[in-house]
Amino acid sequence: MELTSIQTKLNSKSIFLSTDSILGKPTVIGYEKIFKWSWVATQLNTFIVVSDFGDELITKEIIEKHLAASFNYAKKNYKGWPRGLQSALAVVSIVISSTIDNESKDYCVKLKSGKKWAGFSIPVAVNSSTKEVYKFKSNPMWGRIYYPHFKKLINELV
Repeated sequence: MELTSIQTKLNSKSIFLSTDSILGKPTVIGYEKIFKWSWVATQLNTFIVVSDFGDELITKEIIEKHLAASFNYAKKNYKGWPRGLQSALAVVSIVISSTIDNESKDYCVKLKSGKKWAGFSIPVAVNSSTKEVYKFKSNPMWGRIYYPHFKKLINELV
């Protein structure tokens, strides 16, 4: 999985924002703003932050640091309505590496990233050598209405 492939997909969906560096790694960032009545008339602002770690071992600590740095980037660059006022901020944090430990896989699959005020952090890990994608399996109660959209977005990109 290359960053250029994901950047091309983001461009085709008209949601590419920029290239940057998160945790010192090459990063591609997408941004979309969607309003739906079916989301209880809320606006969902989603940042997709994808970083390539090469062959570096991905641990739970790295995923947590990437989530935090990605959420900080999103808060800094967010220009929408105030969070919580019919508006939510989501960050899909995708780390790519050829080496991912089991604790990291579990962290992504069980969506252990926690809750944020009117915000969501969704960790995803992609094994670049096997093409396996580790992402949440079930929709949590908090923000349940948005998770089918997150799943579709992740599936389209990776």
